[in-house]
Amino acid sequence: MNRSEYLLYRPNERRRSVAGLWFSVFAVFAVLYGLTCSRGVAWQDSGIFQLRIFSGDLRGWMGLALAHPLFIALAQPVRWLPHGAQLWGVNFVSGFWAAVALANLACLTAKLTGTRWAGLAVACMLGVSHTFWWLATITETYTMQAALFTVELWLLVRLLDKPSGRRLAALALVSGLGFSVHNLSLLALPVYLAVTGVLLAKRRIGWGAIGLAAVAWLAGASLYLTLIVQQAMATGDVLATIRDALVGSYGADVLNMGTKENPRGNVNMALMAMNLASFLVPLGIVGQWKFPRRLGAPLAWALGAVAVMEITFVLRYPVADQFTFILPGLVMIALAAGVGAVSLAKRSRAWRRVIVLACVLSIALPPVAQFTAAKVLADHPMNATRRPFRQEMRYWLVPWKHNESSADQFARLALFEAGPDGVILTDNTAHPAMVLTVDRTASRVGIHYDHAPDQDRSDLPVCGESPEAFIAALEHRGLWATSPDAVPPALRAVVTLEPDTLDDRMLHEVQIDR
Repeated sequence: MNRSEYLLYRPNERRRSVAGLWFSVFAVFAVLYGLTCSRGVAWQDSGIFQLRIFSGDLRGWMGLALAHPLFIALAQPVRWLPHGAQLWGVNFVSGFWAAVALANLACLTAKLTGTRWAGLAVACMLGVSHTFWWLATITETYTMQAALFTVELWLLVRLLDKPSGRRLAALALVSGLGFSVHNLSLLALPVYLAVTGVLLAKRRIGWGAIGLAAVAWLAGASLYLTLIVQQAMATGDVLATIRDALVGSYGADVLNMGTKENPRGNVNMALMAMNLASFLVPLGIVGQWKFPRRLGAPLAWALGAVAVMEITFVLRYPVADQFTFILPGLVMIALAAGVGAVSLAKRSRAWRRVIVLACVLSIALPPVAQFTAAKVLADHPMNATRRPFRQEMRYWLVPWKHNESSADQFARLALFEAGPDGVILTDNTAHPAMVLTVDRTASRVGIHYDHAPDQDRSDLPVCGESPEAFIAALEHRGLWATSPDAVPPALRAVVTLEPDTLDDRMLHEVQIDR
């Protein structure tokens, strides 16, 4: 058999446009995520993103590595929506980018395999998988990073097809844009550099292309690089700034070689395992095995290396939200699954029936598995801990969030409990929801957050700078705390926390020992 007869990907062959496939996939999943995304304020990181989007804060207060400035900048149009739609809109930002990522993946798979049905199938399978759908319904950066990542993969394929300085520059530009969204974009960069080195060594591109690509990457990353330069100039410590930009306070976790235990490792493994409720992984294994023969060695090695980088990183990254970092790895598995599905379907008519059935089940089973898991674990002890009004198992296991409003319920009842003239000390988890609720209800309750004074909604002095002035300014106003951790260290020696009064868990009345 001639090699050209079994290669699925023949880049020089004329193929029909995949524009219709792109718009169809985008429309379907934009509607799905628009209907199922959260409608209100959120806890912790998602709440912080919401607050920063509405305030136009590109830097944030948690360090450069958590700035994600391009995500914040491109989400600004939600501020132009009618007041009642803004919270839905800020959550749908993630759904929009998720739909873009799936449309890109569908077209890339169709181009690599020569079959549109494979692109449609893997996009639908990935689109209803647990982690992808879960991240598409709350305000998060990962789906935008995935959208840019799929463009990078498309450009990598084009570059290996017909190397040119223009295509290399385009890849570098999108990679730089990804760096301004999330540091996850750096994982594939070594592979792109290796491909560039090989093309240069084989004289498929020249040194001029390298210079053009470097300029393009810097242009794409310019928004984030500007923040880095500003901080370096302000602090005078260049090395500390670079460390903050690359790994932040998570250096030990980023560089972990498997020796550091994740305290929530079992939870994260369980959440990642939720993505196994389909045939994506088995088909992906088949596709990865077939890559060299079906796509050609250079492209197979490049895509395989990217997949190894993405999956290896997340499996050895011991952070509390480890499972969320698997999104690029899932994209690579889905891409390989498309090749695997077509490879098997071409074997015989019986295999085609098997693959069709596998694809249908892979789309139908995940929502059923997610709903069933949450129902079965409804009485789990974890449901009664951590966050008021939030059923933990349902929150983490069920992707759709259109009927999840625990942060909104807590914030509104906390404001009611504190009274019109009260002051609430907030921690990192509850602070964004409290501030957004105060802003949107014109409440007079003061919200004090010592870790980011510029995010306060109180007229009190910063407690950490002058606890005496803070106490004096309280006068006869009631003082509350969303958790014991919300009380600033400078105040802990002179206060007593009364038993929880709201939902028996979260809002504490604070008595000052005068």
